[in-house]
Amino acid sequence: MNIAIMTARSGSKSVPQKNIRMLGPLPLLGWGISALSKSTKIDKIILSTDSEKYFEIGKSINSEIIFHKRSPELAEDVPSELIILDVVEKFKELFNKDSVIVLIQPTTPFISNSDIDECVRYLETYLNMNTCISVKVVSEHPEWMITKFKEHQGTIDDFSGKKGVRQELPTRWVPNGGIYAIRTEFLLNNKKIIDNNTLIHEMPTLQSIDIDEEDDFILCETLVKSGMFSPIT
Repeated sequence: MNIAIMTARSGSKSVPQKNIRMLGPLPLLGWGISALSKSTKIDKIILSTDSEKYFEIGKSINSEIIFHKRSPELAEDVPSELIILDVVEKFKELFNKDSVIVLIQPTTPFISNSDIDECVRYLETYLNMNTCISVKVVSEHPEWMITKFKEHQGTIDDFSGKKGVRQELPTRWVPNGGIYAIRTEFLLNNKKIIDNNTLIHEMPTLQSIDIDEEDDFILCETLVKSGMFSPIT
């Protein structure tokens, strides 16, 4: 049995109550719940939140989701591993060592059910791998980053750029925060999500938007209004 966990705490500081703010026809967390509900690889969905209001909103989108009520300690900014481990402890009957846990966050609203299915399918295919995460190609290549700066002199002390032509640089990826598919046995044994045996699932840049600031939300609203993205219903 594969279990999806969506984490959605109520205490966002940069964009207050962003997880239930309307994005087109659905609250933000509804986009992820809709994608999970259409996934062919997910058997149960657990919404981990400190807010009963958030759970009721989630339940209005999928009546079968399960409520994981976070303790006050877990309602703060804590590593995702701690939340997942608490979920597994409280719902032991749903998990077995062969199951896959799929962690998603509502702040990456444009992930699709096919993205979720693909991450799980990778783990079904490559049995020696522990995790599959969604990524995007970096827009600012690390070879062009300034690593040291002499503030008082206003000069660059160390510039990592080694090549002058962008097309010559090797492709680099960064996690987009959307999907983490993890083998339950690996998580329980190692208390972590990612190691060197991690697969990647590449997603387009716009689909990978992670809402951290108000500008991110405005961009997502613009894309939804343009018809580029719509929730899976």
